[in-house]
Amino acid sequence: MKFKKLTPNLMVADVRRAVVFYRDLCGFSVVMAMREDGKTVDQALVDGTGYVFAILVRDSVELMLQQAENLRSELPGALKTRAAGFSCTYYVEIEGVEALYEHIKAIAPDAVRLSPHTSSYGMREFCVEDCDGHVLVFAERAQA
Repeated sequence: MKFKKLTPNLMVADVRRAVVFYRDLCGFSVVMAMREDGKTVDQALVDGTGYVFAILVRDSVELMLQQAENLRSELPGALKTRAAGFSCTYYVEIEGVEALYEHIKAIAPDAVRLSPHTSSYGMREFCVEDCDGHVLVFAERAQA
């Protein structure tokens, strides 16, 4: 048996709003977005269209975003009482942590929860909260 990758599927209140957050603040690209009809797939967001699911990618990091009610309907036994938002932190190792911090701080300073600092385990990191309450820590190895 071999584990190949882990892709978080974040439960969100509004897929479009979440896509805009990750696209504009973190530089993710839309791979696909499924419309509310559950059948039509777009390769980019279409104005005035509602979505229930999207896949985003940046470099080797992939995220899935799924509208809360849609996800609950797919996994009713596991998620029927779960709210969209915080359930764990997502630790994303990147290159250029200071540049990403400055970019996010300039666009959405209220999203920043912890400014860049060097951890006791040698990582330069900062923390943001997305529009649904998901907490992401962006980090890179601190320079010696």
